[in-house]
Amino acid sequence: MRAAPRKSARIELRMLAEAEKPARRRRLSATQKVALQEALVGRLQLYPRGYAASKTGPFHSRRAILGLVRAGLMSLSATARYAAVTKRARDTYAAPATSESESE
Repeated sequence: MRAAPRKSARIELRMLAEAEKPARRRRLSATQKVALQEALVGRLQLYPRGYAASKTGPFHSRRAILGLVRAGLMSLSATARYAAVTKRARDTYAAPATSESESE
């Protein structure tokens, strides 16, 4: 008797395949900006409701994270369980965030 394939494994494989597509140069959406700022603090883990820093959320959709991966601003781990900000995103987006908080 064979076990049924895990649905999440198929989704993760598809996500990794999508992530290998060439980067698209598009403006970030509001949800992507929020996900990127959240990820700058630490890596995001994949939960059933989406990517988040903790089980309580806020949760970010897989589609938003994949858009960031395609843009080269985030990277997915080999199993797609974790998403982390790339050096390029850190250089580009971390500096404006810290300067805004210092001016307040």
